[in-house]
Amino acid sequence: MGEYIQFGCGLCAPTSWINFDAGPIFWIEKRLPFLKRVMVKRGLPDYPDNIRYGDVIKGLPVRAASAKAVYCSHVLEHLALEECRQTLRNVYSYLAPGGTFRAVLPDLEWLAKAYIASPDNDAASRFMRDSDLGVSIPSGGMRGALKRVFGRSAHLWMWDYKNMARELAAVGFVEIRRAQFGDNSDAKFLEVEEASRWENCLGFECRKPS
Repeated sequence: MGEYIQFGCGLCAPTSWINFDAGPIFWIEKRLPFLKRVMVKRGLPDYPDNIRYGDVIKGLPVRAASAKAVYCSHVLEHLALEECRQTLRNVYSYLAPGGTFRAVLPDLEWLAKAYIASPDNDAASRFMRDSDLGVSIPSGGMRGALKRVFGRSAHLWMWDYKNMARELAAVGFVEIRRAQFGDNSDAKFLEVEEASRWENCLGFECRKPS
């Protein structure tokens, strides 16, 4: 039947999926569970127990060709270019023949067009905020320290559809297309997809050849 794999899951962890995250706060909660209560009281995320630690760049503990589907939401933009390319190769290896990879991330083309079309004198600042490429106020406290030391909160490489499609094809993916929220007939994707995270963003879907 094949497994359903989600990486960079955050707090979205449906039990019918195998969910991985590699965030610094999750790493601490997983390795030092006695600190979790203190961290949650300070407003840090309370991660569900069924999430596994896994770094998709180094490779997830997933059997080759075992997955029917792989999904990620707003993860790829947090990777450097070569890290993203390695991630795409890893995802390809996890998928069974005919398996599906779906993802959503910020759309650089949409952001750039909105910036160019805006008549406002605040357009550049809004572009930096919306693209998450700028820093208006340095993060402080425990959360800020963890992000600076371990985190990947910054956007390291932005994508448009044409560029992403080229990278996917180079790995070997086929049937590459733009995707919209909920447009896959497999209802299990609705367990991990959230409409607000697809709004004005770049969604794509592709397959490993059968």
